[in-house]
Amino acid sequence: METKTCHKCGEEKPTDNFYSYKRACKSCLREEQRLFRASRPDYHHAHNLKQRYGISPDEYQTIIANQNYACAICEVEISDAIEYTGRRPVVVDHNHETGEVRGVLCSKCNLVLGHARESTDILYRAIVYLSERGAYTPKK
Repeated sequence: METKTCHKCGEEKPTDNFYSYKRACKSCLREEQRLFRASRPDYHHAHNLKQRYGISPDEYQTIIANQNYACAICEVEISDAIEYTGRRPVVVDHNHETGEVRGVLCSKCNLVLGHARESTDILYRAIVYLSERGAYTPKK
């Protein structure tokens, strides 16, 4: 079995514990990444906002504030989701053709739009269906 010495921890390990292009072992690299993420909790959130949607964290906060800290569709409070926690309780809704940001939605409302294929016709027919056949009204 071929081995290699890790540049970081100094341990000799099998070569399958290394990426071919890195001098440090996979476990040392994972630990380095974990520490980086822990020291910069908002880094990935800010990067993803810019990369995926072309908005800054400040613009994201402005969108949420303009929606009164609630989902743009169901109006459930999303103020607890302002601080990024690594989970996705809310999502940035955007037009998949143009990339234009439409608002911030709770995950459930975002799924509704996705399952309806963002079709106003499908959503309208769903409203008619529920109106004619009796809609469930959850207790608040």
